[in-house]
Amino acid sequence: MPTPRKNIVDENVVGDYHLISRCVRQCRLCGDELEHRRDWIERRIAQLQRSMAIDLTAWNILSNHLHILATNRPDTAKRWSDREVALRWLRLFPGHWLRRKKGAPRNLPPTEAEIAAITRSPARVKMLRKRLSSISWFMKALKEHVSRRANAEDGCTGAFWERRFRSIRILDEPAKLITATYIDLNGVRAGMVSRPEVTSHGSISERAAIVAGLPRRTRIRMAAAPLASNEAYLEHVDAWGRWHHSPGKASIPPSLPPILERLELTRKRWLNLVRNGWEQLRGTAIGTPESRRREAERRRRRWVIDLLAS
Repeated sequence: MPTPRKNIVDENVVGDYHLISRCVRQCRLCGDELEHRRDWIERRIAQLQRSMAIDLTAWNILSNHLHILATNRPDTAKRWSDREVALRWLRLFPGHWLRRKKGAPRNLPPTEAEIAAITRSPARVKMLRKRLSSISWFMKALKEHVSRRANAEDGCTGAFWERRFRSIRILDEPAKLITATYIDLNGVRAGMVSRPEVTSHGSISERAAIVAGLPRRTRIRMAAAPLASNEAYLEHVDAWGRWHHSPGKASIPPSLPPILERLELTRKRWLNLVRNGWEQLRGTAIGTPESRRREAERRRRRWVIDLLAS
């Protein structure tokens, strides 16, 4: 039986999650003549971040699915005033049907009456504050926007995404580095690019622009790199990209072996994952044995299944 998402995601504390979502029936999300949809997704993420307390460490948009390493920030949302919560919510969900019912223009900024309707109810403010730092609401608002536009473009109706999304809890920094590395290498692994930093729609190219002092292509709010700096992380991912093209010849990045040991993950297992992917593997968390023990206690279980150790 699948683990309920409420047992994986704790919306009340800051946490890192690897989110995976695939198109239904292997439909094309992007690729061929649909490359502009990658821009849709990145612009929508940036738009959501302007109102929501969600940070991204890594993302990659592939031909029929996407990977996101996201951090929910309920600590940030708690600092917002009630009025700011209302304004942020109304920017995302302005209530078009209510405006249409009242004969008001749909595209006006939030009105004082709409703000007051929220702030006069402490229970509603509390609920919306939680939603604005929610991984589930972030993915709902992202995927619904994309599916509506894609169905309109394709002239069809019905489900566009295979299921809600898969969420894997990232329990510590070693697991975060492993996950970000995997996500940033997806373009190389899929044969879309020859080097990670030339990925057209992914976080690794954004970090490369920051290091080079060039303008960024997106306005997505990025969390700190999993290693000490963007430069160190780029070197790490670049080394793995070279290894992927010439396994056995290119050197293994020195930053990885100690992390593999802490995760109790063999090098052979990790190399197979880099080559073949982990979408079909079962598991709901990644972390060191001690992190997994604490996560099992939080879930009130004897253990949690580690995706990389499965």
